[in-house]
Amino acid sequence: MTAASEEISVPVFEIDQPENYGQYIVVNPLEIQRHLRALQEQRNFVTLYLDAGRQFFLSTVLAVDTEKKQILLDLPGRPEQLEAALKAEQTTLSTLVDRVKIQLRLGPLSQQRHDQQTALATALPASMLRLQRREFFRIETPRLPPLRCKLARVHADGHAEAFDFPLFDISGGGLCMTGPIAQADKFSLGELFADCRLDIPGESVLSVNLRVREISRCESAAGEQQLRLGCEFVNLPGTRLTLIERYITRLERERKSRESGLS
Repeated sequence: MTAASEEISVPVFEIDQPENYGQYIVVNPLEIQRHLRALQEQRNFVTLYLDAGRQFFLSTVLAVDTEKKQILLDLPGRPEQLEAALKAEQTTLSTLVDRVKIQLRLGPLSQQRHDQQTALATALPASMLRLQRREFFRIETPRLPPLRCKLARVHADGHAEAFDFPLFDISGGGLCMTGPIAQADKFSLGELFADCRLDIPGESVLSVNLRVREISRCESAAGEQQLRLGCEFVNLPGTRLTLIERYITRLERERKSRESGLS
């Protein structure tokens, strides 16, 4: 997905702040290659930000070529995205794996053949940021009936786009939703959704601000590929946090009661 500059703010990359995040920066080439191969094997979505970050698109790591010292990445979905990618002087790769943020500062991109397809190629980076964030207690939400969250964005031309996703889990710090895999390119890491509607059973419908922190794919019980969208709460008032924590406590109590009944 490529967004118009007036629709998004320029992201701030932690990899550019060694004074604050230097302890999370990896420079060992073998360790960097190991994490890149994990991204390749897990087929995690990554967001590629071009130059300052106003343009971006989703991709995946196709291969890590240690002989040529290159990373090979999947092409963007639209011709104008590919054109912008090939013109960019640098690219920032960002993703979230098991709640660990990974950022790589990459050089220019070029096209190259890989396994009978065209891919984007760039040199292996000299450093990588791996930032483990402190997490709240997280609990899976009921599947039937599922909790749902409604979020929307308004484009520069006034067109509104709405989404209604079931929750996978929730914590005092954020939530995770699932949706159709075809909608993955509609989201980018760092994007902010204001005034989302979160329906908490037995409590109320809460208005929350959500920032996208993870875009990945998962497999449903039926074996279908799904989008997994991890978001953090932004400026959540204490009263609403209390309602969410009360609901989480109730879910945990019900879970322990079911486990006691089975033992």
